[in-house]
Amino acid sequence: MAFSMVSTPKIYTIIVNYKSWQDTVECIESLLKIKYANNQIIVIDNASPNNAFEALINWASDYWTHEPDAFAIIPAEYQESSVPPTHTFPNAKLLLYRSSINGGFAAGNNIGIRFALYRNDFDFLWLLNNDTVADKDSLPELVKAAILAISTGRKIGMWGSKLLYYQEPSKVQAIGGKLNLATLTTSHIAEGWEDNSTALPQAIDPDYIVGASMFISKDFIDEVGLMDETYFLYFEELDWAQRGKRRGFGLGYVPLSRVFHKEGKTIGSSSSGAGKSDLADFHGLRSKIIFFRKFYPERTVQLYASLLTSACLRLARLQFKRGAAVFQLMWRTKNI
Repeated sequence: MAFSMVSTPKIYTIIVNYKSWQDTVECIESLLKIKYANNQIIVIDNASPNNAFEALINWASDYWTHEPDAFAIIPAEYQESSVPPTHTFPNAKLLLYRSSINGGFAAGNNIGIRFALYRNDFDFLWLLNNDTVADKDSLPELVKAAILAISTGRKIGMWGSKLLYYQEPSKVQAIGGKLNLATLTTSHIAEGWEDNSTALPQAIDPDYIVGASMFISKDFIDEVGLMDETYFLYFEELDWAQRGKRRGFGLGYVPLSRVFHKEGKTIGSSSSGAGKSDLADFHGLRSKIIFFRKFYPERTVQLYASLLTSACLRLARLQFKRGAAVFQLMWRTKNI
C-alpha cells in the first residue's frame, strides 16, 4: 500500500445516478458534511432519459456559486478514449460525467473506477448507492478500519458499512451478506434487527459486502480487476467478492460506519418479492443464473430446478409476464 500511515489516504467516492437526481443530491450533501478533506466525489450519470444530468449541474452551480472550481464536468470523450485524461481538476470536490449508454450498475461504477486508475493517485474507492445518506463518521471510520487492517498485515480488500433503513433509521437493513449454497439464495445479515440490540454482532464473516456501500483498496482493484459488466443489476458484489477470495482477499465490516439506505428506490427493488418491479425481478434472476453458472457450474441442475420453482410461484401468483420471463432467461443465458 502506497500511502503513509501518518497521512490521510486519498479516496474517490463513486456514485452512479440514473434519473433520480434528487436522491443523488441528498447523498452528495451528506458526503460534503463529512470532515475528511482528501475525498473527491465522482458521479456517473448512466444515460438518464430525463434531465437528471442537467439538474445535477444546476444544483452544483447553485451550491458553489462563489467557488466555481469546486465542481467540474469530465469531458464526454473520456469514456471512449484509451489515453489517460489530461484534465486534473485539482480543486474539484465533485466530478460529474454523463455516460453515453446505460450499461448497468457495474458498468457505471467501472467508468468511475477507470477514471481513478487513470489518475493513479488514490488509496481507496468508496462505491456508494445514490439512494443513500452517509453519517458524518461513516467515511473516517472506514478509513480507520482499513488502515488498522493493513498495518496489522491482514489482507482485507473490501469493507462494508452498517446499512440502516432510511425510513426507519433505528432498524438494520444489512451488515453484510451470506450465500446459501443449499438453496442457492442470498440473505442480508441482521436484516430487520434493531440498531441498539446488544445481540448485534460487531464482527462477522460475510460472503459478500452489500453493494450500497463498498469500501475497496487499490490493491484489490489492481489484483482482482473491475466489476464484471456481464451483470446489469445484482450479484456484482458477490462476483467481486468471489474473485477477491480466490486471490486471498478477505472482507471486513465496520459497525461505526453508518449509511442510511432507501433500498433500491431507482429501480423499484425491495427485500420483499412483492415489492420488486418487473425490471428488478428480471435482472435478479438473470444475474443469479450468470453467477451460479460462472462460479458453481457443478450446481447447474440444482440451479435450473430452483428456476422452475420460481417460474411456478410467479404463475401461481398470476404474474404471467414474470413467469414467462423465467423460462426465457433459462434459455437465453445458456450462451452467456
